[in-house]
Amino acid sequence: MYDVLPLAVLVLLVLGAATVTVGIVCAMLAAGRVLRRLVAPRPQPPVAIPAQRRGCVWLACHAPRCGHLQTPHYPAGPGYVMCDQCGTHRRAPAS
Repeated sequence: MYDVLPLAVLVLLVLGAATVTVGIVCAMLAAGRVLRRLVAPRPQPPVAIPAQRRGCVWLACHAPRCGHLQTPHYPAGPGYVMCDQCGTHRRAPAS
């Protein structure tokens, strides 16, 4: 009958070495990303300030494109407002 203990120890040593190797590779990749960000930082996008129009009302838009988020709605005829993001029309809220 074969002795299983040396084989189990060998498997554990190989798994431990593989774990250490993966850890070293991950640490090197993280250090490379940090150095790249220090040397060449990403440019920040310009801040776009939307021009405010008269009659803006912030409402939850129920269109799938807007995802039910609060978006600015502007007057679009008597009793209606239009979403600035997707262009859907809906009745103006009662004030």
